[in-house]
Amino acid sequence: MELDDKSLQILACDISVRPENAAGVADVLPFILTTTINDPHLVISFERDCKHVIESFVAAERLCCTGLNWDLIESEDALKLVVTGTSEQLAVCQQWFKQE
Repeated sequence: MELDDKSLQILACDISVRPENAAGVADVLPFILTTTINDPHLVISFERDCKHVIESFVAAERLCCTGLNWDLIESEDALKLVVTGTSEQLAVCQQWFKQE
């Protein structure tokens, strides 16, 4: 998903520092189990067997979107990515993870 200038500004994202070889949104979409917003958190649950892909994505996002907190939590049945930010930031992020 390409981010427009307004979205990059909302996220306070410096896309130029994101590693080119890091996993992107398209790479993590197939592994999503659930997505919910519980302000100020966006919680995305992923299948456990994709841990290396999710870790690559999170590491890259921590570099470029430093205005958000990116916490990865492991449980027995899933990996949970908890993104913490403003309501406006979470709305932009939630659009990334919508599966069509």
